[in-house]
Amino acid sequence: MSSIFRGLILGAAWWLLLVSSAAAQSNAIRGRILDEQGSPVPNARVALQGRDVSVRLTTVSSANGEYAFENVAGREYLIEAEAPGFARTTRRVTPGEAADVTLKVEGIADVVVVTAAGAPQTVDEVSKAITVIDRQEILDRNEFALYEVLRTAPGIQILNNGGPGAFTQLRTRGLRPDATAILYDGLRFRDASTTQGDATSFMSNLNFVDFGRVEFLRGSGSSLYGTNAVGGVVNIVSNPGGGPTTGSLQLEGGGLGLFRGRFQLQGGLAGDRFTYSFATTHLNVTRGVNGWTPTRSTGVQGTLRYDFTPNISLTGRVNASDDFVALQISPTTAGIPAANFPTVGVIPARFLPADQVRRLIAGVPSSQIIWGDTTIIPNRQDPDNRRSSDFAMGAVIFNHTINPTVGYRVAWQRVHTARVFQNGPGGFGFQPVTSNFLNYVGDIDTVDARVNWQPARWFTFTAGYEFEHEAYFDRQDNRLPDPRRRVNVQTNISQNAHAGYFQAQFRLLEDRLQLSLSGRTQGFRLNRPTFVATGTTSAYANVQLKAPPTAYTGDISASYFVPTTRTKLRAHVGNAYRAPALYERFGGGFFNNPVTGLVNFTPYGDPFLAPDRYNSFDAGVDQYFFRDRLQIGITGFYTRVVQITAFDSSGVLNPATDPYGRSSGYINGSGGISRGVEVSFNARPTTTLTLNGSYTHTSAGTDRDVSVRGFFRIFGVAEHTFTFVANQALGKRVNINFDLAAYSRTYAALFAVNRSRAFEVPGYVKADVMGSYTLPVGNDRTLRFYGQVENLFNRRYFTGNGWLAPGVVGRGGVAFQF
Repeated sequence: MSSIFRGLILGAAWWLLLVSSAAAQSNAIRGRILDEQGSPVPNARVALQGRDVSVRLTTVSSANGEYAFENVAGREYLIEAEAPGFARTTRRVTPGEAADVTLKVEGIADVVVVTAAGAPQTVDEVSKAITVIDRQEILDRNEFALYEVLRTAPGIQILNNGGPGAFTQLRTRGLRPDATAILYDGLRFRDASTTQGDATSFMSNLNFVDFGRVEFLRGSGSSLYGTNAVGGVVNIVSNPGGGPTTGSLQLEGGGLGLFRGRFQLQGGLAGDRFTYSFATTHLNVTRGVNGWTPTRSTGVQGTLRYDFTPNISLTGRVNASDDFVALQISPTTAGIPAANFPTVGVIPARFLPADQVRRLIAGVPSSQIIWGDTTIIPNRQDPDNRRSSDFAMGAVIFNHTINPTVGYRVAWQRVHTARVFQNGPGGFGFQPVTSNFLNYVGDIDTVDARVNWQPARWFTFTAGYEFEHEAYFDRQDNRLPDPRRRVNVQTNISQNAHAGYFQAQFRLLEDRLQLSLSGRTQGFRLNRPTFVATGTTSAYANVQLKAPPTAYTGDISASYFVPTTRTKLRAHVGNAYRAPALYERFGGGFFNNPVTGLVNFTPYGDPFLAPDRYNSFDAGVDQYFFRDRLQIGITGFYTRVVQITAFDSSGVLNPATDPYGRSSGYINGSGGISRGVEVSFNARPTTTLTLNGSYTHTSAGTDRDVSVRGFFRIFGVAEHTFTFVANQALGKRVNINFDLAAYSRTYAALFAVNRSRAFEVPGYVKADVMGSYTLPVGNDRTLRFYGQVENLFNRRYFTGNGWLAPGVVGRGGVAFQF
């Protein structure tokens, strides 16, 4: 994007601020929190949120149910009120009006969401497909990993390679893992040092520390959130804190040698002008799957906010995690008799029985293994293969609502990621001669400035500018003692990106009709990479760097709500993109020439790759029944993958004609299609029972048979998935939770009998049950004792291309709340 365009955006924003500042005025919002009989509800938690995210104030209702927010400048706000024994309720309010809120005992809880439009909306205003998993559901299910929290959401599939800490992928609507963006409070989290520049390398380490809720937007979101927001957006909304000081200490242990501890503290000072929330957690799995996949993870998350005035605030957030996991040997077909594999067609995945796997691990020769009809050897332990990793994020956000018309926000975030891989000679198959060392480091600095303009209650316009600097570093050392075979190299790559974006929102026909139009453009400026190695030259050393292709994206969504029938119709169309990662632009491999003793560089990247491009459309209906006790949503989706970055080694690249001399590497390849339907429901048939579930049908395929000749389906994507969650409170002390996820068959690609083949992997059903008993031990203090069983039916199942999942696992614990 040109500097002239950036200047116009910033100049227009500054002009709006100057012109509008003279009209600044402040008002108050006051009201009462009542029950359905009109009686006051004391000690209800009340949150006030501005339409532009710049204002979030909290208070507690008085003994007669009254609350007040003084000196607020916005044109319109959302009130969110909740109290024990009542369903959460939201409503729109304007300063100066009486804003009483009636809490209902029955019905599905209302919620204010921020991800669908990048700004607070009530559920009936949202014009896109979205799922919200709140903090209480996470606690009731006792989930400790983000991917387990998301497992029950429609449209998403989880691929976990062997239990806690193992490599994990999210696939939204049948697309690649890099087509889902991960956000913390609306700001991107991704790893600049991974091959696709997404968050997948840390998905197994994103644990529940201090989440307020998780919002999952399905469909394109690049116009709001930039790269990777293609099939969906996962937004982790931090616990905002506030109110009286409260906290909890949780300790649990159980199967797989698991121990977990978590401590959380939150509160507010000076009438909640200063709010805070902090939590830390430690997970230690000493055995894991196969008895030798230990993992450890220590995480912290904290949020501080200070309101200089009701309209000016400064927020700081930190997230960090330090992790370790023992890696396993990948599933393989090596050693299996060739007669077990049919010469044509898809091969049924039949896994080597557990007793024979143990014999292999014990060193029994392949000739003495009872193979039967086995076609895949599942994952096995690798005694000296491990990964250490850490990430740290820090963000500072300044919000200012100048007057009822104009507000702005400036945010800065830094994301640091680091991974170290070490693998020694132990284990099966090909192993290094000595313990090697691989180190990958990524850093991303982002500055985002936006202006919100609301000249009328029914119209809001947002415009912004984003600057992003990302850097990639890696060090590869095979640590061989022979100098002629030693490879010890370092790579540094960086680039800058500039983006401009806008969004226009219309609320018409007494707020029944919602329209949203948004767009974004992002340009890139490459910096020349540097390589440090003896005797090697870079294929990119003399390349004349120029700006690679710019990314453009647009998005339109609409919804219409029929209040008489409680029906919402919605549609969403847009295009989305993923910017190529630094490794895809400049990455390569290094190997040692034993004759000369020099290190040779093999390029894989293309500096001028265009962004991946996707076109998508979805439409659906949300219907409420029985006084909002039941909500059913149906969404049909279609995604056309126009162009995608792929690693090609099929002979398309010719070293004689490729500008970098490549025979294999990253290219802008052909795409594919993913389409299907999502059906979900939420129900609260009684005041003590909540139910939710989903069914998703996904049909995804590629235009080219790149991985396996004659096979066009997407690997790792189940055609049918079903989820179900039930939570029952028995009185005020006992709570029982049951959740289930069922996947149909998937397909995997493995090398068998000298070529890549497609394997059909059976589906599986995983059910978990959780029970707890809460014991009061004093004023506002409780002890909660709980027990949980995962994989309740003890199904032996495999994910991906043959990764064994944990069997039945029990654990129990106690949580002290004060």
